[in-house]
Amino acid sequence: MIDLAQITNKQKNQLTFRLMQVMENWKLEDVDQLALLGLTDTLKPRHLYLYRRGDKAFDFDQSVINRSEMIMGIHEALGTTYPTNREYASIWLKRSVKKFKQKAPLELMLSGETGMKRVWHFLDCTQGWRD
Repeated sequence: MIDLAQITNKQKNQLTFRLMQVMENWKLEDVDQLALLGLTDTLKPRHLYLYRRGDKAFDFDQSVINRSEMIMGIHEALGTTYPTNREYASIWLKRSVKKFKQKAPLELMLSGETGMKRVWHFLDCTQGWRD
C-alpha cells in the first residue's frame, strides 16, 4: 500500500505518468479516466494532456492513492492473464462478463471503489486473501 505521507513529488509525477499510460493503453475516454481516479469534480478532461506528457502530477489524497493502487493492480493482473496480447486488456474491460451479471468490468470499475475491488479480486485471487 502506498503511504500518502511518504510519497515524494518525483514519485507523484511518475505515478501520474504511469496511470495515464495505463488508461491510454486501455483506450478509455477522458471522462472515464477521471471517473476511475475520482477526479471528475476537480479536473476537466481537456486538461489531461498536461498529465499525459508528465508536466503535472495529480493532487493525491488517500482516495486517489487507493484508486491508483487498484488501477495498477488491475493492469498488472491483466498482464498476467493475457501475457501474449496486452491489447486484449482494453477489449476485456469493455466486454460483458458472466461473473459480473453480464456487465462489463469497466462498468463496475466506473461505479466506484467497490466495483474496482471486485474486478481486481476477480483478476487477482491473491487480493481476496489479504487481512
